[in-house]
Amino acid sequence: MVAYEGPYEGNGMFKSFTKTWHAEPYPAISPTRPELSAAGKVVFVTGGGSGIGKATAIAFAQAGAKAVAIFGRRVAVLEEAAKEISKANPSTTVITESADISQRKSLETAFASAISKAGGGKVDVFVSNAGSLKPLDTVVAYDEGNLRASIDENLLGSYYVIQTIAPSLAPKAKILNVSSGIGHINPLPGLWVYASLKIALIKMFDAFQAENPELSVFNIQPGVVSTDLNKVSMFPGQDDVNLPGQFHVWLASPEAEFLKGKFVWANWDVEEMKTHAKELEESMLLRVYLDGIPM
Repeated sequence: MVAYEGPYEGNGMFKSFTKTWHAEPYPAISPTRPELSAAGKVVFVTGGGSGIGKATAIAFAQAGAKAVAIFGRRVAVLEEAAKEISKANPSTTVITESADISQRKSLETAFASAISKAGGGKVDVFVSNAGSLKPLDTVVAYDEGNLRASIDENLLGSYYVIQTIAPSLAPKAKILNVSSGIGHINPLPGLWVYASLKIALIKMFDAFQAENPELSVFNIQPGVVSTDLNKVSMFPGQDDVNLPGQFHVWLASPEAEFLKGKFVWANWDVEEMKTHAKELEESMLLRVYLDGIPM
């Protein structure tokens, strides 16, 4: 076992768990690697019509997934994304379903339809990626309407997602919660609502993992990518959107099983993380907890 000696420098803005920091895809996470094959797998991606969700869907198609279903509110966007996914691998069945995660009935209908179109059976990989970010403001000045909408579209939405998809998950399914480092880094002005909801969702997915030890649940900071949501945060994009897309394929592979229940950043080098596998499995490393009292 290699003892962990970090954190390391990272990219200057963020520290890193690994010495190597990635902003672009690299060979170890390539979806064309046989070790990362998704052959025969059914993959569902919420918020799959654009940005990180679309890149994730494309990467799973490149990895040979049997079927990839993408969900979102904008039908035209989903249809355009489907063309790109199909181009990545014509053998993958691509399914589009209009759905609003803040509406339980919408989800139930969309998931049931997608499962039918995928040929029945169970979902092997579920990527929870949908969410929203409202205009930034201070705690004192924040608009109550935007707060309630944020709760509906993020916390309640993901709660509905888990409850709706759970009965359709394969016995050893992989669950990827595309989260944000905002949930554990020092507070940033104006972003308190987004940060609060992200930490709440981390704990919800942690609970889902504890309740279902046969599943593999991961919380992920996908990098700082130029997406519609990222533009609201006013953080300039730093990372290639295909980095998290391909990292998600690696995370859903047997190679990453030692990280189940952990919070990981897509920027961290997977080969270096693998050298700490035993220590990670046996410790509170990469878990969100009160520093100094890892209960």
